[in-house]
Amino acid sequence: MEKKVVIIGAGISGLSAGIYALDSGYDVDIYELHSIPGGECTGWTRKGTFIDGCAHWIVGTNKKSNLYPLWIHTGAFDEDTKIYPTEYFTKYDINGEVVTIYSDREKLREELLRVAPEDEKEINKLVKDIGTYGRCIIPAQYPVSYMGPVELLSFAFSYLPFIFLYLKCKNLSMVDLINRYKSPILRELFSRTFTSSYNVNSFYYTLKALSENDGGVVEGGSLKIATNMAHRFAELGGNIHYKSEVEEIIVENKVATGIKLKDGTIINADYVIATSDMHHTLYNLLKDKYTPRSYRLSFENRKDYPLNCELLLAYKVKKDVSELPKMINFRVDPFNIDSETIITSISVRNHAFNKELYSVGNTLFTVGLEVTDKAYDYFKSLDKETYNKKKNEIGERVKEEIKKYYNFTDEDIELIDVATPLTYERYCHAYKGSYMSFIATKQSKWLMHKSTLKGVKNLYLAGQWLMPPGGLPIALFTGKYAVCRIIRKEHGYIGFRRRIRNS
Repeated sequence: MEKKVVIIGAGISGLSAGIYALDSGYDVDIYELHSIPGGECTGWTRKGTFIDGCAHWIVGTNKKSNLYPLWIHTGAFDEDTKIYPTEYFTKYDINGEVVTIYSDREKLREELLRVAPEDEKEINKLVKDIGTYGRCIIPAQYPVSYMGPVELLSFAFSYLPFIFLYLKCKNLSMVDLINRYKSPILRELFSRTFTSSYNVNSFYYTLKALSENDGGVVEGGSLKIATNMAHRFAELGGNIHYKSEVEEIIVENKVATGIKLKDGTIINADYVIATSDMHHTLYNLLKDKYTPRSYRLSFENRKDYPLNCELLLAYKVKKDVSELPKMINFRVDPFNIDSETIITSISVRNHAFNKELYSVGNTLFTVGLEVTDKAYDYFKSLDKETYNKKKNEIGERVKEEIKKYYNFTDEDIELIDVATPLTYERYCHAYKGSYMSFIATKQSKWLMHKSTLKGVKNLYLAGQWLMPPGGLPIALFTGKYAVCRIIRKEHGYIGFRRRIRNS
């Protein structure tokens, strides 16, 4: 008989797990809080304009990437899908001097040397380190622990240059990196690239992916990716139950035996894969009975384990902006989000390049304002009327800065939406509205987590909270990993190697 696998959440990790579980002969059902698939890989429409609420670019779009076969196999996109390359991370306007962080390493070197020849030594070192990070290859096929001896040795050997650099940078923050440079332009540039508390490894990894032409934008946007995967899941015989909020993971005699829905319905299963927000899974669905010490310490320590939170502002642009930069960051007159969060610069993302979604007169600008969970606490404290008023005030405040920078008029641009950390919480149970996992800092210790929990069998965890830096690629392959572990449990090492799909 087919064994039953129940998956909590139809985000990227849930859909990935569901597809690979169906490949392996399991009977699979996914239960999803929302009315659409994707979780935080999503988008929505306001005033006739689609707002992409997630992916600026996706690791794994290069056909040579080891993540590419997973995206193809799960149906996220196919080999004929238009992929827009990411030529640069962002352009930065620094006192009228526009400096571009190019994806191509040699272009990046030339650009940085152009504005800061006095920092040639450090610039060359930066470019070299980005190249070394190219040795950081995600083992997307199956977990490292499932590799054979020869395979493991080869993998470890290829990783050595990266590991040495990673350990060297493990205790370095962006502030430490900034202090290496003499040029005020580069110091300003890097201070606006990543938050000062970020570990420098996150910065290197980002530029590494882009330098390999492995961070493209998929035509159709984030929701299209999720919808495509949901279609693949359905074609294989899986079922997604939308608007079906899970209230509890049922554990009997230390074995997960199913789930209980909000309406009281009990769903029995041989295996449960939880892909929902980790705090929600541990503290709500499992009633805080099996929370590992590593997660508990991380959730309680906001200083060393800050969260990725933001306000996403969306604007409908009613003129041709196709010649304007895809992404540019510029200084603004400072303004407050809450009593502690002050915004001094903004990054405007121009979506006009995505011709499938946008046309002249109906183009999208988005602005992501990085905030901490202090902003979540602030918005949570407001009544509904004050909350909506504050959202609109911030949106209009940023609109004025965009108008001033681009010399737009009121007729050229219209505020159409403001999403806050409370929005992410409402639709995805995101802990304090965090859209990714913990930010890696130089004080962080508990960042790599197991996909199983001590004291409960037949329950597997998947999703971006399992390891840094979070995001869609980790959601993708940890969904597959969860199924790998079920197959290994059922069929042993030899059976696993025989059954896991080569993709």
